[in-house]
Amino acid sequence: MRRAQGGPWAPGKHYGGASQHIEDENDELQDQLQDKVKSLKNLVINIGEETRSQNTLLGQMDDDYEKSGNFLERSLKRVGIISRGSQNYHVVILFAFCFVVFLLLWVILKFR
Repeated sequence: MRRAQGGPWAPGKHYGGASQHIEDENDELQDQLQDKVKSLKNLVINIGEETRSQNTLLGQMDDDYEKSGNFLERSLKRVGIISRGSQNYHVVILFAFCFVVFLLLWVILKFR
C-alpha cells in the first residue's frame, strides 16, 4: 500500500504537541542513558583500580611466601646438618637431666 504524498504522516510535517512531546521524551531518555553510561564508566574505572591494587597485594604476598620458604629451607638444612653429626650422646644427656629433675622433685615432695 502506498501512502499519499500529502497525507497526515508525510515527512517534514510538524504535528504540534505530539511531536514536541516525543522529542522531549527522547531528550529525557538520552540524558538518562548518558547518566548510566557515565556511572558504568566510573564503575569500570573503579574495578580497574581495585584490580591493580589487588594484583600489587598478591605480588607482595608472593614475595613474602618466597622469603618464608627460603627461610624454612635454610632452617631444615641446618637441622639436617645437626642431625647428621656423630654426636649421639645428647639423647643420653636429656634422659639424665629428666631423671635428675624427677629425683629432685621426689625428694622435695617426700621430705617436706
